[in-house]
Amino acid sequence: MGKNKLYFGCLIAVVLIIIAYASYGMLNRRQNEKLYPVSVIVDNSSSDRWFAFREGLKQASRDYHVQLNIVSTGELSNLEEEKLLIERESENGARGIIVQMCDGNEEEIFAQIQESAGGADVLLVETDVEPEGILPAVIPENYEMGRMIAVSIKEDMQDLTGKKIGILMGHRERLSQKQRLKGFLDEMEDTGVEILWQITDNDNVQNEQLGTAEIIVALENDETERAVDYLVESGTQSCSLYGVGCSEKNVYYLDKKLIKVLIVPNEFHMGYQSVAIIAAKSQDHVLLSQDTMVSFLVVRPEELYEEDNQKLLFPLVQ
Repeated sequence: MGKNKLYFGCLIAVVLIIIAYASYGMLNRRQNEKLYPVSVIVDNSSSDRWFAFREGLKQASRDYHVQLNIVSTGELSNLEEEKLLIERESENGARGIIVQMCDGNEEEIFAQIQESAGGADVLLVETDVEPEGILPAVIPENYEMGRMIAVSIKEDMQDLTGKKIGILMGHRERLSQKQRLKGFLDEMEDTGVEILWQITDNDNVQNEQLGTAEIIVALENDETERAVDYLVESGTQSCSLYGVGCSEKNVYYLDKKLIKVLIVPNEFHMGYQSVAIIAAKSQDHVLLSQDTMVSFLVVRPEELYEEDNQKLLFPLVQ
């Protein structure tokens, strides 16, 4: 009996030693693996509007063994500034660069971006590519987002004849803004609305001008916040706001019913997919050249706390 106990005791000890050795070997190999360095360059990178995007980047960096560097930036106003940042990140060892274009989408601009990146792979976010195949991009469904703002307005107001609409948009040359605007205007065709003004983020506008509209349409997160500030400061009850956004501020004012409808792009997915696609190159896969589309939700105040909307708006608590 004593010999059997001794035998089984020795057997268990051997098994435990083997398990411990194997675990140590796996951990040691994991520690010796070289992280794939990826830099991210977006406009005003610490802004609250990028919260879900940053969380998606971080989650994917853990899943795909990526060394993530979200470059600290202010407002990116021109291509030259962005090229210098890309060059710096490439020189510092980045093998992949995820970038939001701050200027137009002409083919020669993409060539300059690739040149600035040196040998690093480049992937675009919130920047559609024309013609296709130059650089890969992960982008929202911009045309549909603009169109769904118009659909929402039409659902709320059966007769739009003579309604005065003002449009706030971001950088006029960004293709995302052009596409959202086109989607909105195409859906609004033949409704009898009057487009009073189209204001970009660079325009110096007085509140009196904003107050001339019965409906304000904001095509970008920051512009939705700009409209919110006007409505809060003026205390007006006669203007309806429909916008694109995902920041905490915009969600708060959606909950307060100051925003009638908020179009929310799935920026967590955009961040996650961006890292996943560019990290695949580190495993000797070909970097995809086509666009990857990111979905969005149309959220009304009464739908804010539905499960699907909560998952998209508050990814950290899932």
